[in-house]
Amino acid sequence: MKTLLIIVAILTLGCIEIDPPKIVPHSSKKKHVDTIQRFRTKPIGVAEENRKISITSTIKSFKVSKRKQKLYAYFGDTVKVFRISLGGQPVGHKTQQGDLKTPEGLYKITFKNPKSRGYKSLKISYPNEADKANARQMGVNPGGDIFIHGLWWENQDPKNHWKTNWTLGCIALNNQEIEEIFNYTEVNTPILILP
Repeated sequence: MKTLLIIVAILTLGCIEIDPPKIVPHSSKKKHVDTIQRFRTKPIGVAEENRKISITSTIKSFKVSKRKQKLYAYFGDTVKVFRISLGGQPVGHKTQQGDLKTPEGLYKITFKNPKSRGYKSLKISYPNEADKANARQMGVNPGGDIFIHGLWWENQDPKNHWKTNWTLGCIALNNQEIEEIFNYTEVNTPILILP
């Protein structure tokens, strides 16, 4: 009797039609939202609003995307993303003093200045040896004094300063943000600046 019931159940289930999965069209445009993501051995897919996360340990490295106007601070197993302002001519690598470009390449933090014009600042090791050699070949001064810093003027909007590239080649955050990364950055922290 049990065998008969099993056979009837199998035959009945075999007659049930299962609808194929529906394909839902998606937009080719990606919606960008400022978030941080936590990474462990495997990404766990947790996204939270950037402002709700505080840096709580030494920053291991920085990455800058000039195209996206973002600075990524990697600490612990987390990355925090900041909107940034760049030099007034942001496209292309800095080659000489006064070109208003933000450099591109691998650098490091060489000095921390708690009393700079831009509230607080972290000096970037531009020009490196390749930058100097390139400037010599071009017969120009490569410039220097490239920093990550805070705002310069009291009337700057801390929420919207990044909508204009207003620096002379530096990377600018608002004062609250530079305060946060300043406290957790050590000399020799690497920074990769991408186009």
